[in-house]
Amino acid sequence: MFARKSFIIMVTQAIGAIMGMLGLLIIAKIWGDFATTALGVVGFGMAFVGMFSFITDLGFNTAHVKRISEGKDLGTCIGTFISIKLILTGVMVAIVIGGMLIWKYVLNQDFYDATKENIIYIFLIYYVLLSLYQIMTLTFNAKIEIAKSQTSAVMDSLVRVPLMIIVALAGVTGAYIGIDGLSNEVNITAKYSWPSFLHPLQDFLASHALGAFATAYLLGAAAVFIMAFIQFRGYPIKRPSKEYAKSYMHFALPIMFVTTLTVISVNVDKVMIGYFWAAEEVGYYFAVQRISNMLIMFSTGISVVLFPTISMYHVKKKFGEIRDTTHKAERYISMMIVPLTVFIIVFSGDIINIALNSSFQPAIHTLRILAVFTLIAALRMPYIYLVVGMDKPGISAKILATGCVINIILNYLFIPSYGVLSGFDIVGQNGAAIATTISVLITFIMFRFASRKLVDTRLFQSQIILHIAAGSIMGIVIYFLGSMVDPLRWYHLTCFALMGLGLYFSVLWLLKELRKDDINMVMDAINPKGIFQYFKSELRPGKEE
Repeated sequence: MFARKSFIIMVTQAIGAIMGMLGLLIIAKIWGDFATTALGVVGFGMAFVGMFSFITDLGFNTAHVKRISEGKDLGTCIGTFISIKLILTGVMVAIVIGGMLIWKYVLNQDFYDATKENIIYIFLIYYVLLSLYQIMTLTFNAKIEIAKSQTSAVMDSLVRVPLMIIVALAGVTGAYIGIDGLSNEVNITAKYSWPSFLHPLQDFLASHALGAFATAYLLGAAAVFIMAFIQFRGYPIKRPSKEYAKSYMHFALPIMFVTTLTVISVNVDKVMIGYFWAAEEVGYYFAVQRISNMLIMFSTGISVVLFPTISMYHVKKKFGEIRDTTHKAERYISMMIVPLTVFIIVFSGDIINIALNSSFQPAIHTLRILAVFTLIAALRMPYIYLVVGMDKPGISAKILATGCVINIILNYLFIPSYGVLSGFDIVGQNGAAIATTISVLITFIMFRFASRKLVDTRLFQSQIILHIAAGSIMGIVIYFLGSMVDPLRWYHLTCFALMGLGLYFSVLWLLKELRKDDINMVMDAINPKGIFQYFKSELRPGKEE
């Protein structure tokens, strides 16, 4: 069941990632060079408000999952968490709006280039919905009710991407933005003629292209919230408990500071790029980050199930099961992500051309670096959940805080045009990617040592070496094949990917790293009948106890 639930998460994340890439593809193809700046403006707005979204978490999200997975009263947990979330979300809204008003009316500062005032307000509402949605989805995850959480999550891409496509097809009229340091007017004629009765809508979308583009993200979040709310009916909601609130605070307090730093660290790269560079530089980074993030779905699928599982094992003092489960999770994550990382590194330029357009070519090296970052971050994830699942949030907080501080400092040193590595042309997006990769590598090592101390996990699994060896062989072969046949279309890349994966798993089989048990587990996890029965049993109407 562990494997099946992980597979369901991977599938839904893959659907979201593929649809997200489809949206970026159409935006990039239709809007051309303007797409880099548009993505930069949207990416900056999302990251800017995202830096304040730590206020809606402060460690209470993790505390909620932890307390429910420990068997605390569900209704009291939910009622307490709702009250905490509403307070924290209100504080975030007040701080963001207050800060914007001070910036505009007290400091008399303007919004320009990557900084668009209306975009920021749109994403403020976006993060409010996201915060309230977490009340429900974190409850689902704590109870390991993956079908409910994933049917909600998939609504985002099902709503957002079609809306993005509609906005792109409407064209662009009179968008004044900074391009190459100058303020230029952008006009893009609609590719297709709309029916006459839709002309008012088309004209509105075209004249408000950036706002409409950002609103697509907002409506996607609204769809997720509505679906999760529907799934949440029947769950008990009891009066908030002072005792439970203290329990949540006790768990959240040690990780409160690191939660703040983590959220800031995740968003500060795009904000700094937007501050030191033009919006199009943010667009390069934002777009290829979306591509590299597709790799993380494999580790997310396993880790979402892993955290409450380790938490339950910890309550029962089954330390051997914790160690074995963590090793298995890391092994399967590595086995799946290594070949994909290699593929992205080898064909980064072709992937950008096909998935986006040639105007994104300056992001080739950034995509390669971010692919390595994603691999390290994925391998780190099981050990984060091991430490937190064993009720050691203080240890996790110290490690993540160290990584966040390093990341913020390195971003400041590497991103500006006068950065410490500017002599090597490592600035802007490339500087941000390297800073992020270095910081995650440091915390990766620290978490492994912490896990070894807690439950005697191995510092390094020999299987990872075999995965890297098989991936290297795969990379060399597809590199030479690619040099002989230029992959100009998506189906060319698909053929190279299938050949590469076939070679990779063949090498693992010869090395006896891929075993019959692994294949049987995968076949059981993806069995359509088993998946249908699981969804049917979990989504069956009925009151939660």
